[in-house]
Amino acid sequence: MRSAILILLLLILGLPAFGQEFPDVPLDHWAYQAVQELLNAGIIQGYPDGTFGGKRAMTRYEFAEATAKAILTVEMQIKGAGTPGNAGPEGPTGPAGPPGIKPEQLVTIERLLNEFKDELAGLGVDVEAVRRDVVALCDRVTSVENEVGRVKVTGTGDEYGRGEVRNTSGAAFDIDSRSLAQGSSPADMDNPLANSAVFNDFDLNVKGRVSEGSSMNATLTAGNYLNYALARGGSLTLRDNIPDFVFYKLYYNGVVRVWPAGAAELIAGRFALQLTPLTLSFVNPDSYNLNPKLASGDYVFDGGLATFNMGGLSLTAFASKSAALGSGVDNLMRPNLLYYSGTVGIEVEQLAGARAVLGTPLSGNLGLTYYQVGLAPSVGRASIYGADVNAQFSNVGFAAEYAKTNPNDQMKKVVTSALGSDNYAWNAKLSYAAGRFAVGAGYILVKPFYLAPGDWIRTGRAVNLQNVKGAQANVSYSFTSRLSLNAQGSFLEPDVSGVGVTARTSNAQGQAVAIGPGVLDTLTSWKAELKYGLTAANSVNIGWEEATWKPASSSAAPNTKERYITIGLGHTFSPSSSMKLLYQIVDFKLGALDPYGLTQTDYRGGVAAAEFLLKY
Repeated sequence: MRSAILILLLLILGLPAFGQEFPDVPLDHWAYQAVQELLNAGIIQGYPDGTFGGKRAMTRYEFAEATAKAILTVEMQIKGAGTPGNAGPEGPTGPAGPPGIKPEQLVTIERLLNEFKDELAGLGVDVEAVRRDVVALCDRVTSVENEVGRVKVTGTGDEYGRGEVRNTSGAAFDIDSRSLAQGSSPADMDNPLANSAVFNDFDLNVKGRVSEGSSMNATLTAGNYLNYALARGGSLTLRDNIPDFVFYKLYYNGVVRVWPAGAAELIAGRFALQLTPLTLSFVNPDSYNLNPKLASGDYVFDGGLATFNMGGLSLTAFASKSAALGSGVDNLMRPNLLYYSGTVGIEVEQLAGARAVLGTPLSGNLGLTYYQVGLAPSVGRASIYGADVNAQFSNVGFAAEYAKTNPNDQMKKVVTSALGSDNYAWNAKLSYAAGRFAVGAGYILVKPFYLAPGDWIRTGRAVNLQNVKGAQANVSYSFTSRLSLNAQGSFLEPDVSGVGVTARTSNAQGQAVAIGPGVLDTLTSWKAELKYGLTAANSVNIGWEEATWKPASSSAAPNTKERYITIGLGHTFSPSSSMKLLYQIVDFKLGALDPYGLTQTDYRGGVAAAEFLLKY
């Protein structure tokens, strides 16, 4: 184009004398930021003097020259590429092509055209013709971006390495109750390389736009990690499992009109769901690796849910069936009603219900939950309902939750009539935070026949104990920007004296061991972690966790103690890649009672774990 040739000649010549004939543009003028953004995007390769740092005022002539440079880039985009011919021999790498232009950058160029049209006309630019070209290119770029935006693909790759040692001849277990160095020969019990495995977990996330405001979403998971982590009672011997390809999520997400409630967000397919810690929350079965899917607290269901937002009220209704994720991975992902009957809980086949959340004063929320779980037809069904509230007043926070399970007559007849009483739980907590310091204190009570598939207590190897009550506390303090301490403790005892305490473990959520009535006096546990940032990319942490089971039979009877000492090192390669290494020492002293029913003697062992995470 003739205008492009004229502009280029003017830019080469520079015409510095003319700069004195144009007034300066005030430093607070919007054009400075506009041209700087184009400069950062590579659309302009510098001001007429080759630099720009905001150190001096620019003339209108100089801004016109900068705009003219941007026009050159626009015209290159308009011309596009020619029709390809026959392929020839590969030549040397050519110069970089023009940068891509976004619609908002074209809007910026159009504003500059309007502002400096007189100066541009003096440079020989046909401003109206260029404006028409800019508008046409803006439409074209917007169309291309919309088409590209129809599908978005992201991914996460996790590689996990694990080695185990056992320092005793009998059985030994880690904090998740997985057997340590199971089946190893005496010569190899203390060799982590002889008792090792590598697990991989790859997520491919695809989001495709179906129409304005609606999309299809899928997470395809490949690898053998889920087969290891979700297998009930799993151990390192699962290293040889054949990798699975599983649709972990596959759902439609869109907005529909539902009279008279108005618009509703609809999700249908295979989706993730959790409610509250006491009512529905997944227990992570792997304490050594931070897998986002398992650490989220989400169960995976097949079905649908709809969320209505009506002013300050949000109402979500759902109906779903427990997802069958594939070979070996669907055991722990199926919720269980945690009644101790033999060895396992009562598996939930489907559920349906609703949760409402209402905003309250003091920046708080009031939540109400109700759902029914369907069991095997011969077992019956149960209702689970609860209420939770939280509020924040200045530096003080308050949170509380109450929940109850209500089995129907068929379930009480088949399982036990005792399920009709002592079937609720509640907790409450006050917290305070100021600057580097935060502290919290609360109380929890869980009745012996409260059965919901939640996640409310973790202490040592035990999770979701029933028939316990007691105080809980936590404190954290940041000594410096690099050094911080977090600690928490719980002090529990049986609630109903004539009923035993039930304990279970994270990798066997439905399995349980009952500690008989009058056997346990107290269960005291505490944990502390010290974190230190060596550099911006490297950190180290030291953790200590201990649980003491004191028997009620005699003050002279020995306590059962669990102790876990962890040393960890983290390194961040980039915002999308990181690595974590840890080693944990396990020390178990069996006293007058065995809370898990799996051990006949003391044991010691260790776990070495490595995790490499890559996102794209």
